[in-house]
This record gives sequence, C-alpha cells and structure tokens, in this order.
Amino acid sequence: MSRLRATSGDRKAAEIKASALSISAALSVLSRGAWGTDAPPAAEVQWAYALIAALGYLQAPIEIAAATLRRTGMSAEAYLRKNAMYLDPEGAEAEILGVVFGDALESLGEEARGVVHALAALPAAGAPLEVIAAAAGKPAPSAARPLQLLVHGRLVSFEQGPQTYRLTGPMRAVAREDVAGDAERWGALHRGVVDAMQALLFWTAAVEGRPEAAMRRRIAGDLLAALDTAPFRDGGRGGEVLARTLVDACTVLELGLPAEVQHRLLDEAARLAGDALPDLRARALAALEGTRRAELTGKRRGTFGTLRATPAARDRGRSGHRDVLRKAVRASARAAARCTPVPEDDRVRAAKELLARGGLRVRDGALEAAAADYGEALAAFEAAGEARGEATALLLRGDLRRRQGDLAAAARDHERALPLFRAAADRTGEAMGLLARGNLRLDQGDAQGAASDYGSALLLLRTCRNRLGEANVLKARGDLCFREDDLAGAARDYDRALYILEGVEERVLSQLRAPPSSAEERRGIARAAREIVPQDELLRALGYEQTHARTWQARGDLRLREGQTALAARDYGNAILLYRESGDRRGEAAALKARGDLRRQRGALPGAQRDYEDALRLLETLGDRAGQSAVLEARADLRCELGDTAGAALDYARAHALLDATGDIAGQAGAKGALAGVSHRDDPPRPVTAVVSR
Repeated sequence: MSRLRATSGDRKAAEIKASALSISAALSVLSRGAWGTDAPPAAEVQWAYALIAALGYLQAPIEIAAATLRRTGMSAEAYLRKNAMYLDPEGAEAEILGVVFGDALESLGEEARGVVHALAALPAAGAPLEVIAAAAGKPAPSAARPLQLLVHGRLVSFEQGPQTYRLTGPMRAVAREDVAGDAERWGALHRGVVDAMQALLFWTAAVEGRPEAAMRRRIAGDLLAALDTAPFRDGGRGGEVLARTLVDACTVLELGLPAEVQHRLLDEAARLAGDALPDLRARALAALEGTRRAELTGKRRGTFGTLRATPAARDRGRSGHRDVLRKAVRASARAAARCTPVPEDDRVRAAKELLARGGLRVRDGALEAAAADYGEALAAFEAAGEARGEATALLLRGDLRRRQGDLAAAARDHERALPLFRAAADRTGEAMGLLARGNLRLDQGDAQGAASDYGSALLLLRTCRNRLGEANVLKARGDLCFREDDLAGAARDYDRALYILEGVEERVLSQLRAPPSSAEERRGIARAAREIVPQDELLRALGYEQTHARTWQARGDLRLREGQTALAARDYGNAILLYRESGDRRGEAAALKARGDLRRQRGALPGAQRDYEDALRLLETLGDRAGQSAVLEARADLRCELGDTAGAALDYARAHALLDATGDIAGQAGAKGALAGVSHRDDPPRPVTAVVSR
C-alpha cells in the first residue's frame, strides 16, 4: 500500500491523460456507483481516494470497479488490497482496464465471460441479443441474463433505440486479449461468428415490412461491412455456411450495402466456396457480376439524367416534371396489369389437375400412379412454357422418388427445380425446394448440408413473411438438431415454431399492423391466382401435415430426453388434443402411446394403462397391425409391473400373432421371447419404438 499512497499524491501524471477525471468527479463517480451517495461513507473515504488514484482517475475503470463493489458488497479496502499488485496508476489505460475487467468477470461467472467474449469476437461493436446468443452458442433467453449482468457491471452498454448491446473500443480490445491466448476457445468463437451472421440475417428478415426494418438493415449492414473472412479461409471454421450467408445477404435481403462492400463479400463467398462447392461458387460469381452490371447501369442513368436537365428544359418550367409524371402513369398501369389475373392456358390448367391428383394418390399410397401424374404434369408445363409449374412438378416428383428410395433421381429433380424457382423469382417455391433437398440430404447422411438448406429456406421464408412455411422448416431443423443431440438447438427451433403455430406472433403483430390497403388486397388476389399448388397442399405433398400437433409431440420427446417429465406430459397432452380435433387417429394413437410410456416411467400406472387402451382402440379402427403390436407389448410390460402375468401373457401372444400376420420376423422373435419369460422375469422389457415416426 505504501507504493499506492506515494503515487496518490502525484496527480499531475494522472491528469495529463485525455480521459482522466478530476479528483472530485472521480470520487463522485465511485460513490454513486458503489454506495448510491454523492460522497463515500466515512469509513471508506481514505480507501476511496486511494482506489481512484490507483485507477488513474479514469472513468471507465472507476465505473466498473464501483459496480463490482456494489454487486459484491466488498469494501474499497478489500478491493484495493486484492488488486494492488496488478494496478499501476501511471500505466496505460488498457492495462488498468484489463485488471478491473478481469476482476469483474471473476465475480460475474463463466456464463458472463463466455457471452462477453462472443460479443467481442463479432465484427462490429454492437449487436442484438439474438446474434450474440448465436455467437455464444446459446438460446436467446439463456444469453439474456448474462448480458443483463454485464450491463449492470458496466462492462457492456445497452442502446434502447436499436435494441443492441455494445462494447466500447478499449473494452472490446481487452476482452479479445483476455481470450486470445486460448487457441481452442478463439477457434470456437470464430465458429460462433458464422452462426451469428446467419442469425443476423434471420433477425433482419423477420421484420420485413415493419417500421423497424430499416434500422435492422442498417445494423446488419454495419456488421457485414466490418466482417473479416480471413480466419475462415482454411475451410475448418464453417466456411461453407458463411459463404451461403454472404451470398444470401447480397441477393435475398436488400440491406443497402455499398457496391464495394457487396463486391468484397461476394468475392469472399466465391473464394470460401472454392472447388468443393461449385454450385455455390457459381451463384456467388453470378451475383457479383449482377451487382457490377447494376452499378454500371446506375452510373449511365445518372449521366443521361444530367444531360436531360438542359437550360431549354428548365425554361419550360419544372425540369423533368412531365417525364416523371409520364413514368409514374406507366408504372401504375404496369402494376395494375400485373394484379389482373391472366386467363389460364388449358395445358396449364390440366397440368395443375394432374398435380392435385398426384397428391391424392400419394396420400392413398399409390406412389407409382402418382409418379406418372407428376411426369405428365411436368411435360405439360414444359410444353406451355410455365417455368414455375415445371419447377413445382420436379419438386414433387423428386420428393416422391426420395420416398421410393431412388435418391439419385430425386437429387436430379431437385437440382433442376431450384434454378427454375430462382429464375421465376419465386422465393416461397425456392424455400420449399430447399426444404425438400434438405430432407434428401438427411437421407443421404449429409446432416451439415441439410442444416444449410434448412437455414437458407428459413431466410427466404422470413424475407417474404411466410409464417406457415417458416414453422414447418423450423420443425424439420429442430428434428435434425434432436437427431444430432443438439438439444439446445432443437428447443430453440421447436419453441419458435410453436410461437408461430399457436398464433402468438399474429396476435401481437395484429395490434401493430394497419388494415391492408386495396393495393395489398389486389396483390394477394393476384398471388393466389398465380399459385401452381396452394402452399398447404404443397406442404402436405411433401409430408408436412399436422405440423402443430407434431411439434408439440416432438417437444415432448425433447423434454423427456432432458428429464423434464412433467413438461413432457403436458406437451404430449397438447399434441393429443390437436390430433383429436383434426381427426388424425394415427397421430393421436402415437401421442397416446408416448404419454403412456412416460406415465409408466413416472409410476403413474393407471394413467398409462388408460393411454395404452385408448391407443389400441384407435389402431384397431385403423387396422394397423404393427401399431397394435407395439402398444400390446407396452401394455404387457405394464401388466408385468402390476403383477398381472396372465394378462401380460395374453398381450404378448396377441402381439406375436399380429407380427406373424405382418411378416415382421424380428418383432416375432422379441414377442416370443417376452412371452416365454413372462412368468419368471424380474424386470420389464425395454419400451418399444413409437407407433409412428416423429
């Protein structure tokens, strides 16, 4: 302490620093932050003077130290003794800031440390909660609490207008230095930056058409403009995902990026794609060429506009007034023509009927006949020159071929469909194509490619505010995360999907939106007239039906995996009610069996028995022998636990007979073994799989 006392009187060195406060101002900042008064308590006066001197009278370190004192209840003496060997009042501001920064993080905990490191790793100083959470690898609610602690600790500031969290330049440098020595952690933060950039696009696209959209586009533009892609060029830190994100940022969203920034981002995207991803590289290069052409066209227009503003034109009055008016009238006429439904070609109408018939045959299980219908519809659309119809037929046929197991043919159809959707500027169709290709890639074992397709589809759907499609893609991506044991990612996607499907979002937004104008109504009518297949029918043909109930059921499976059995039972109950309301007896039976298994595990045996009996009645009505066998085996296990060996033997015998009728040899062996050992078995057999897949 003698060294600190000796230097506390040497105020000239401290006051020559540009950011140093006067002694009275520094003492006031410390007192208000630590004790909520204008002056320190009598017992703390001497140590308060010593502390502000040790901190070099610098405002930022004093504010952080004061917040730490207030949060921990530590005295100024204890704080100073703890950090005395590290503080040098004549040292650089960054050194003093580093000491108080490290001490504050030590008291805030590891979660806050991880979040502030993620914020520091982002390319710009300010970012919204969703982006920071993605960078830290956490759901947004899990990142909100550490961020709040960091704000109270004066390490991070929160800007109310744009709703962003910000690190000052010196604080960002200190946070980066704190983690720079850990190569593994630094690499993980860079991988988090890729997820953050993807989350940034979703966050921006989610408010298209609302008043805050311009502000979000500006924030996204700042982050992308500051992005350094050099750390991702080795291909091991999510370069493919980042390349797709950059291309989407420059082609799907209208962020208003300067031309030179777009050129740099697209050039970097092409470089990241490389030879390993030729399609993505070609897309990036095509977008780069398009932006260059647009820039040249804009320059030419500016030149010609200057030439038109001649003295003769100005003599006639307001220069360009008639030209502007004439252009506006022509644009209005073109818009009205676009909104007027065009009479449909007979070949297109017949092709649409073929697609509808193919969808019905798929639901009936007549897959070969459905494939023939899709092929005829494709030929009719090609003959009529209807690109969107051709793409839709290819999409449906490709998904049907995937179900039939012909993955190579399915991949060819999807690769033909996507460029046609893009050429027709049909974002919803392109998103459905990406969803179908993601399912195909999942069947091929390419989980990373499937996740990339799901992410691109979400971005497109959020851009065009297609909430039904977004919920279905979120459900698909949540299932992928669940399959890959990413439980946090699955929970985030399921919760977001339910937020949409439960109507929470629409109820909130309906209070903010104005009633649709006549122009919007005309656009909606024209859009419906141009649809090849209504979206709900298209989703049903792709296997996405009863998404609301299935998402509740999937979240129940997730909560069961996490050990939250009470919440899982509630989710299964919601799924059962929705299946029952829609008349989906097969889905209701599956959810009843899942809840019965859960109740059996929790010891609620009477409730489990009721669920099994209800599921069995539904499956008997459907004539589903495999499903009946699964429920019978589960009920036999339950009866073993209840001591009803005669009833268990009867259920095992019935299950064996049903499996014998279906030809399931493996299932027969299991049921036969259970039947043979039912009289002397101590433990019930393992639960069988669900009645239907998730």
